[in-house]
Amino acid sequence: MNSNDPDNAKNAKEDKALARHSAVSWIEQAKTQGHSFGDALHQASQLAWDGRYYSPRTLEGWYYEHQKKGFEALVPKTRSDKGQTRALSPEAQEAILTLRKEHPGLQVTALVAQLEKQDILEAGAYNLASIYRLLERHGLDRQKLRAQAQSSNPNAPTKAFEVPYANGLWMADVMYGPVLSTSDPHTGKQRTIQSYLFGFIDDCSRLVPHAQYYPEQNLRALLDSLKCACQRRGVPEKLYTDNGKIFLSKHFKIVCANLGIRLIHAKPYAAWSKGKIERFFRTVQGQFEASLAFSAVHALQELNSGFFNWLESDYHRRAHGALHGESPAQRFAEKMLSVRTLPDNAASLFLARVQRRVRTDATITIDGMLFEVPVHLKGCQIEVHYDPFAMDGPGCTVEIWYQGIQAGLGRPLDKHLNSRTYDSRDYERNKKEDEKGVNDTKDKEDQDGKEDTKK
Repeated sequence: MNSNDPDNAKNAKEDKALARHSAVSWIEQAKTQGHSFGDALHQASQLAWDGRYYSPRTLEGWYYEHQKKGFEALVPKTRSDKGQTRALSPEAQEAILTLRKEHPGLQVTALVAQLEKQDILEAGAYNLASIYRLLERHGLDRQKLRAQAQSSNPNAPTKAFEVPYANGLWMADVMYGPVLSTSDPHTGKQRTIQSYLFGFIDDCSRLVPHAQYYPEQNLRALLDSLKCACQRRGVPEKLYTDNGKIFLSKHFKIVCANLGIRLIHAKPYAAWSKGKIERFFRTVQGQFEASLAFSAVHALQELNSGFFNWLESDYHRRAHGALHGESPAQRFAEKMLSVRTLPDNAASLFLARVQRRVRTDATITIDGMLFEVPVHLKGCQIEVHYDPFAMDGPGCTVEIWYQGIQAGLGRPLDKHLNSRTYDSRDYERNKKEDEKGVNDTKDKEDQDGKEDTKK
């Protein structure tokens, strides 16, 4: 088909306009069913229109344009300078293409930032859309690079694959969940919470060891989800993730190494190799999250409660097309050779680990906080095990390891306690004495005040 044919171009525009009209009609229907405009826009952004997903802002623009001018406003307009690259000199274009070929996994925003540092591009003097069009014309856009990577990599899983036993390989990912509208318990004002679904899926059985909605997309949520998954279904041999920041973090790599999990990352533009977890997310969107239109939830706990019930009573029990009629629960039980459970010291295995040299005053620094350690370790190279998410109070402690043996605990530095001579064994006793002294002083002041009143 010739894309330059006027009739074909007209048909393509009409098809896009019809897809946009379908999105607008869907939003209007959602509003008539009692959904807020913002909620309708968010839900519409989770659905594919003409094979593509659009942001709530784009959908909102279509909605208002349709209200003003009708269907004609949804027909894409042809630019008069179509096919031309504005504000980019031939030298700049050549530099962009060269850098893109050298670093195909680099994001376009990072690419132009580098060119700005080299004074090849001037900030504010170009349009990102022009750069995207330039890359597309030369076959260097993201879609074409992904297709090239898939076809040129002989070891890539371009064919359907499946490990032969359960817990041999898990896939992990995170997706945007529903936006919850709730009231602040202190002020009573309405506020919204963006939820994120962290999930793991077993490659052999399609069973989901654990998946849960969290209010933040961070490492804390990932580690909590991994711990729950291992507690429920055992520890996997391998874990396959994309190249997201939290999956590449040093702490996460250490946790996987401690648990004996081989961590594997997808190559750039090879996210298609995690198709099973992506397919599960689409099932969640099309079934569980779609059902929220009939029974809206307003709290994260309520959302997770309904999701867990759907996961265990519906998804895990329903026959799966790729499993020849078996359910994920049946396949998991059939293919589970043995379960490698979490060890007794599992909590310590999720701790971050750093190397430190103890100062002459028996202190070390962790995340900007001063900790004091056993005095006999002055000048020694030690390893510190700690929970980076529990460093928020005077009661927190860190584990001190020396030559592979735990040598004690490190506590936040208290200079007032250190003004007296004591060793680490007296720490709690002296602390209690200080607290008792403060309370005795307060009681004495109260008693003196009562006697003055009587006089």
